[in-house]
This record gives sequence, C-alpha cells and structure tokens, in this order.
Amino acid sequence: MLIEHKDSEAGNRAALVLAGGGMRVAYQAGILKAMEEEGLRFAHVDGTSGGIFNAAMLASGHGTVHMMDVWKSLPVKYFASLANLKEYFTPWKLKGLGDADSIRRKVLPHFGVNVNTMHQLDLPVTFSLCNFTNKTVQAISAREIDERHLLAGVSLPILMPALKVGADWYIDAVWIKDANLMEAVRRGAEEIWLVWAIGNYPSYLNGALHQYVHSIEMSANGALWEEFQQIQLINRAIAHDDSPYGQRKTIKIHIIKPDFPLPLDPELFFGKITSRDLINMGYQDAKNYFLKQQSEAVKPDFHATKTPDAGDYLCLRLQYTGNLEFEKISGEVRYHVLLRFSSLEDRDRLDVFSSLYLDQYQREFQGGKHGVKITTRESVNLLEVTTTLHIDGREWLLTSKFFCKGPWYWFAGLDFKASDIILHPKNEANPEVAMQGRLHQSFGSRLRSTWTALARKQSGLRGGMAFKFKMVKKMIQYEV
Repeated sequence: MLIEHKDSEAGNRAALVLAGGGMRVAYQAGILKAMEEEGLRFAHVDGTSGGIFNAAMLASGHGTVHMMDVWKSLPVKYFASLANLKEYFTPWKLKGLGDADSIRRKVLPHFGVNVNTMHQLDLPVTFSLCNFTNKTVQAISAREIDERHLLAGVSLPILMPALKVGADWYIDAVWIKDANLMEAVRRGAEEIWLVWAIGNYPSYLNGALHQYVHSIEMSANGALWEEFQQIQLINRAIAHDDSPYGQRKTIKIHIIKPDFPLPLDPELFFGKITSRDLINMGYQDAKNYFLKQQSEAVKPDFHATKTPDAGDYLCLRLQYTGNLEFEKISGEVRYHVLLRFSSLEDRDRLDVFSSLYLDQYQREFQGGKHGVKITTRESVNLLEVTTTLHIDGREWLLTSKFFCKGPWYWFAGLDFKASDIILHPKNEANPEVAMQGRLHQSFGSRLRSTWTALARKQSGLRGGMAFKFKMVKKMIQYEV
C-alpha cells in the first residue's frame, strides 16, 4: 500500500498531493504504480478536483493495480450526465450544463469508492473542496467525508452544479487552487510529492475550449506559485536558530508532471486517446523522474510545472496479440503501444509508451524508460523499441521491432502488421530469453489506428488525413 495508517509510521513525514486534471487524472494511476515500486509510502494524501477520484480509491483501501484496472475498464461516457430536459428550456435558471448523477451512480461504484469503508478505515486522506459559502478551500478528512462532498469536489462551475452539505455549499476548488500543499504542511509534512496533470502550456491557443483550459491553468498555477512562496518563507524561518517550528526540517517538494502536454478530455470522449495511454504516460514520466532525480528536490517556481510547446503532433495506437511462451508457460500476450511524434520548427521528437499483458499473471505491466531507433533497409523502415518492465519483483528488458513501408501503406491499413519481441531479465549476467516470438495486429485495428489517430496542429486545431499523412512520412524519416 502507498498509504500508511496514521499510527503505523510515526516518523514518516512524506505527503502525497494529487492535483486535478479532469478525466486525464488516469495519468496519476501510472505515477502511483511507479511510486509504489520505488518503495514510497505516505503519511498523508490530499486530493483536489479530479485528483479526488484517485484519493478516494486510496481512502477506500484499494491498491494501484486496482486503480489502473478500473480506469482502463471505465467507459468515459459515464462522466457525462445531462440535467433534466425541462431545465434546458429555462436556461436562466440552469444550475449547470450537466449534473453529477452519472458519477454518483456509475463512476464511484466502478472505482470501488465507498464512503462507509472510508469512515471505517479512517486513513490519513483529505479531500480539498471549495466551501462556496465561506469562499475558502476546506480539507475534509476521510472520517468526515460525505458522498456529496466527493461529487461537489469534481463539479466544475458552469458544467456541473454546486452541492449543499449541511449548511454550506461546495464545489470544485480549482478556481482557488488545484493542489493543497499547505494542508500537507499543516499536518507536519517535510517532504511533499505533488502529482500534477493540469498542465502549464506556454502558448495561448485560439478556441473556446483551449481558452477555458487556459483559464484553469492560470488559476491553478498561480495559486501553486503562492503556495511555493509560503513554503519558502517557512523554510527560511526553520533555518534560523530561534525558529518557531522547533526541530522541524525544511520542506522538500518533488513534482512529477507530464513531459509533454496531456491531451484534453474531449480526446478521451472521441476515442483519440485512452485511459491506458494516459496510465502508461504517467508510469514512464515517473520512472524517468526517479532515474534522473538529484539529491535536491525541485526548485519551487513557475518553471516547475511547465511543459514544452506541443507543436504539430500525431499519436498512433497499435495493439498486438498472440500466444507465446513466457518462461516455458504458454499463454495469451497483448502488447499495447502508443507512438507520439511531434514536430516544432527544427525540433522533432518521437516518444513511445507501452504495456504488456501476460495471461499467466492476469495482469498488464507498464513500460518504463523507452529507447527508440529507426533504420531503413531496402525501402522498409524498421522501428526498434526497447523498454524496461517490472515483472514479479524483477527488472526485464523488452525489445520489439515494427515494420513500416511508408505513409501510403499506413493509410491503407497495410503497415505495422506485426511486432517481433524478445523479453529477458535486465542487468543479469548471461540472461536467458524468457519470451520470444511474433505478435500480430488485426486489419481492423490497423484501420482504426489510421482513422482515429490523434492529430493536432501547433495552432491547436485538429489535423485531417493530409496532415496525418505528412506526419507519418516525417516520423519514418526521423533519425534517432
């Protein structure tokens, strides 16, 4: 378990802060799995906005494997719930464009979130909401939480209505803050791990959706800078001999965030991206953070959550299946791959995110650090990917090869037919190959990958088939 009972680790001063990000917080589940493998444990967890979903699963006693599984199996349409039809005929009285009924009836049960279980477990989890009556952010403990608190905490103004609990009205806290670090500080945290998914995009994009997201980014990041400044002032006070904080250590902050801007929620609704892709992104970002982490925590300033300009980019989703032997036991293998190619002026980059399902474990294992190489032989482009996997307490190295003849073949669904894979233990002398063979992608899957590929221009506009064709051509010519 990532979270310690409040009495089990008296010396543990680490806190986990789960910020918001809409449905994109599926990304956080991959990060939490990587944290668990790293051996991190937390004496306090706080969730704000969309981060409330993951905090609620932790407070209900669920582990990271459960969290990843339920995010992957959740139909995204469960998040959409219209108000009563008659309310739309009087828009001046409309409480919100939708309501929280579907989240209450479908999403929370699917996640296994149970308020009574939270009360009984009484784990050190808090949920930060906007108390609209008082215009403050209020952290409500798992012991005191009401289901209406959870629903209000993910209810964005305009989109969903505020909810009344007792004498006070509550709603999503994002317009005040999207991550409540100061609640962790008040509870004695000396190390804060912030999981950030909301974004901090450098360019101002056109369109109502982008500008709505920009307004959230401004509120969320602006409040975060203020909390950083408060923590810096506290650290300065702690450093003095006559500190009012006694023997307390200075507070360190770690931030795990997207290395590339996350797709927006509509991309999930329209099937351009999946929760599995977001989970794999989160897992890889966290693994990369642990690999390059220095002894000092991150510098808490406005650069801390910034992502690069996305430029023009294309995401291709590939799904391979087959029966192979893993350590001499035959079973079904499913290999999920997302290729993301981006181009900005003279800077191109190719990222790969993947996961491997092994039937004998009845589990899917996320890929950590990926390496990629593209070579061309006799007009056939060979894309070779290496990635690390954490399976059964051991580190493994997976090598996979994909073949692509060109954009016209891809356009017709004739490329990326098969993947040759080799799996063996990593960092072991003379490792034996544990799995080797060829997996195939169905023709239908290849066509869906072509027609539903996520393509965005630097302007923020969606890219059509001609744009996708151009990006595939650039990708297979990309030299790594």
